Amino acid sequence: MNLSDRNSGDSKFELAISFLLGAGVVTSLILIAVGIFLFYAEFGSLAVSEKKVMFLQEKNFFYFLYDLLRGGSSQGKALWTMTLGIAVLILTPYARVLLSVLYFFWEKDFKFCLITLFVLVILTLSLATH
Repeated sequence: MNLSDRNSGDSKFELAISFLLGAGVVTSLILIAVGIFLFYAEFGSLAVSEKKVMFLQEKNFFYFLYDLLRGGSSQGKALWTMTLGIAVLILTPYARVLLSVLYFFWEKDFKFCLITLFVLVILTLSLATH
């Protein structure tokens, strides 16, 4: 593989990462905006509540995400939509690191693959313990 082929591959990878990050942020923004609109339509105001339903109740992020996706919480559609938007925003950099691990493995760049895999493990442990 010559240098120009490598740079072309790097450019495609950087473009894919850029698209992933942009799509994650835009998707999150749309979900949160729709959730805010639904919340206002349902309650007539955007006042913050201290009801128990407004707080995370699972033991870690992955249980929370599972519960959110299966629809097991007692939240209304507005809170569910806003919460999904926040979850997408949290998972966007996680997906970026996962994509990087796969890319470095594909390119047989095992040094960066191991470094990025270490970062992925740290992120996973962080989400699993909080």
